Amino acid sequence: MINVQDLWGKRRSDYWTMAIRYLRLIANSGFLFTIYLLFVFGSYYYGQFLQWLPEAFPAVLFFTVVFTWLETRGRVRTFMKQGDLFFLTPVEGRLAPYIRSSIFYSWIMETFWLALSFLVLAPLFFDRIQGTGSVLWFSLFLLSALKAYNLLTGFEEQRVLDKYHYLIHTLLRAGLNLVAVYAIFSVQPLWVIAVVTGALLLFYLGYYRRLAQQFSLKWERLVEIENQTVMTFYRIANSFTDVPSLKSKVRFRTWLNAVYSLISFDKKHVYHYLFARSFFRSNDYFGIYIRLTLLGALFLSIVELDWGRWLIAILFAYMTTLQLETLKNHYDTSQMVELYPIDPSMKIKAHSYWMNALGVFQVIVFAVIVFFPYGFLDAVIVLVLALVAYQYHIHVRLPKKYETSSM
Repeated sequence: MINVQDLWGKRRSDYWTMAIRYLRLIANSGFLFTIYLLFVFGSYYYGQFLQWLPEAFPAVLFFTVVFTWLETRGRVRTFMKQGDLFFLTPVEGRLAPYIRSSIFYSWIMETFWLALSFLVLAPLFFDRIQGTGSVLWFSLFLLSALKAYNLLTGFEEQRVLDKYHYLIHTLLRAGLNLVAVYAIFSVQPLWVIAVVTGALLLFYLGYYRRLAQQFSLKWERLVEIENQTVMTFYRIANSFTDVPSLKSKVRFRTWLNAVYSLISFDKKHVYHYLFARSFFRSNDYFGIYIRLTLLGALFLSIVELDWGRWLIAILFAYMTTLQLETLKNHYDTSQMVELYPIDPSMKIKAHSYWMNALGVFQVIVFAVIVFFPYGFLDAVIVLVLALVAYQYHIHVRLPKKYETSSM
């Protein structure tokens, strides 16, 4: 007989064993150092931002919108697998301990992200809403309780199979969150908070519990939610290290077809073409590259310290090379590609070519962003430093990576 509590504990343990392994690789890649530097710059400019922010800024509305979204998003992690569609459905009536553990685990994790977001915005909260720490902690407590309510109601609403009605339920829950979050950040009296809490509880007991009685668990949706969560983590980890289990989503970006026509149609450029297709049609490469380029440009445009801009240019060039480095493994599991009658060294040349081309484009964007407010000399320094970061990675780190992968 299956012990569902032991099964849940084993699946949670297996997931975190895998996740910790990737988190260590991410930490060793220099990511923590990058976060530290961004924290230093952020702390310096946060105070200036609060001084610049107009007095008429609708802080309560801003907090309401942000935390309504944070409360509404997120689903219960059940660690369900495809095989459960066959092996666990017969014991669905005995899964209550499994579901309770999943909801409690999800509440702890979601509360962590809520607390992190709230603490990041704490200076704005103290400056524009309430200046006492007791109000901040009480607000965080209420937000955590509201997140527990959302996980409970969200788990019940996933039983609704029709996509239209499922969306209606989510929008309804978002509307309830909007009222509750506004009451919290507008610092309403305790009796108002109590009335809102009572209304939410009555709505849960009178409506959402009935969903649990009328509809069974939708196992396909639970498996889909779990797969999406794991794939999201894999995509983040893939920016820093190779993730063999990652399943990429293909986007047909026809507006970029002109790029492929620039590649010479001959035998030695086979990998040039394949890597181009892989990069531009996969969010795991193209999306992260665009986001890193835009974020780097944003930081370069607002940081006033000369050495700060130089450091940011190097850091974002370095982070981008880590993401582009994983492109070399895209076809490692494709047996058809291995059958091509071409020299393996062409793969290395093609990969280096695209890292150079994409790197040059990015550093030119950085230089242009710096040129207009700070002048030609600063733009040249940023251009040179970012190019050096790229060339170091291509000519020093990348050959070592290829040697390791070929062993």
